[in-house]
Amino acid sequence: MKTIITFSLLITASIVGAQTLPEVRSEFHSVVLNPDDSRDFHDYLSDVKTPTTTIRAYQAVSEALLAQVVWNPFNKLSQVIKYDKLMEEIVNEDPDNIEIRFLRLAIEYNLPSFLGMSTHVEEDTQMIIQNMSSIGEMQIEKSYSSYIFHFLSETNLVSQDEISMMQQRFTVN
Repeated sequence: MKTIITFSLLITASIVGAQTLPEVRSEFHSVVLNPDDSRDFHDYLSDVKTPTTTIRAYQAVSEALLAQVVWNPFNKLSQVIKYDKLMEEIVNEDPDNIEIRFLRLAIEYNLPSFLGMSTHVEEDTQMIIQNMSSIGEMQIEKSYSSYIFHFLSETNLVSQDEISMMQQRFTVN
């Protein structure tokens, strides 16, 4: 009986904190709409036991998002610097991952220009455009890909023709 209880506890422990990528994407989208939830998003991601590089990118993003809710300017800068170091490592590990590049693009686009930390916006935009045909391999939900297209369109980082081309490539896959 003791073995069964121990086994049950181990299974339960491995299920707790087993966030799936679609869940993480959904939580990310929610926190973008509700920045006050940044701490919850950060805590949610800290429970991931063995994160993939994509989940690690979301963890890095959660560091940057915390900068929105801390009041001390030094803490804000500290959060962004922590994000930047983590994201640089992650992009170096998985440079062809469109989702990671999108996350870095989204953060850098929104950073104040005086920080001088938005150095990859053009590079990431071009990488996303050029590699959109591989987005199907990423198993991104339609709602999340729409979010990516909406971001790119609203920021005017790409033309409407490029958005149409990317959407077409996405729907073909």
